[in-house]
Amino acid sequence: MSNGGGVTIMAYHWIDPDPGLRLREWGLTPEAFETQMAALAAGGYRVLPMIDVLEIASGRRPAPPRAVALTFDDGYLGLLDHALPVLKRFGFPATFFLVSDRVGGTNAWDAGHGDAPRRLMGWSEAATLVAEGMEIGSHSRTHPQLTGLSEAEMESEIRGSKETIEDRLGRPVRLFSYPHGQEDGRTRRLVASAGYAGAVTSVSGGNPPGVDPYRLRRSEIGFYDTPWSFSFKARTGFGVRGWAASTAGDVLRLIVPSARGAAS
Repeated sequence: MSNGGGVTIMAYHWIDPDPGLRLREWGLTPEAFETQMAALAAGGYRVLPMIDVLEIASGRRPAPPRAVALTFDDGYLGLLDHALPVLKRFGFPATFFLVSDRVGGTNAWDAGHGDAPRRLMGWSEAATLVAEGMEIGSHSRTHPQLTGLSEAEMESEIRGSKETIEDRLGRPVRLFSYPHGQEDGRTRRLVASAGYAGAVTSVSGGNPPGVDPYRLRRSEIGFYDTPWSFSFKARTGFGVRGWAASTAGDVLRLIVPSARGAAS
């Protein structure tokens, strides 16, 4: 089983000794994260920067075997202590998506779920990531439900966050991560027109050559992943149930047209 000759992009949120209660599925302990990175290294995976993923998506270069990329949404402060040292030890690049107007604050968009607020990194910590060779992307200005906004509000969230991060860090921002995974034709058009080279979703699956660069698929990694399920996601881009549903759909697409042809 593989991801179809493409790249598996892994999506992380916080790495913390306390992964939380109600939102625990989005977190990971430092020990679990280190175990996963060690598994990638031992398994011969190629961890690519996202700029290489965009090259593969465009068809300008082939995907190497066992290719993965690492992304972190929201910009949690604890990533400096619990993710960066591990990434550096293994020599793995990663992309960190910041919520520009909440840098140095907390994850206010999760306040209604009941867990304690989590601190977000400030601009100095973001600059440290850049200095260590990591890439910074945009996750909007305030982490809203994008598809429910007017076009003007949507553009402010998408273009405004890019401009703020570029002004503060002095580096181009090439990638966007859709807050809450919400995207549609309008959001994709505005992301492209704002000058981003690509954007990541929360849709599972691999990214073979020819995939839409503004609808890059990701595999969510969280607290309930076992070493086996993590390995499965790295190989396929799916959890087991998602992979089974996707495979069943492929089989049906092969069977149904032939059945209709026979009937006619």
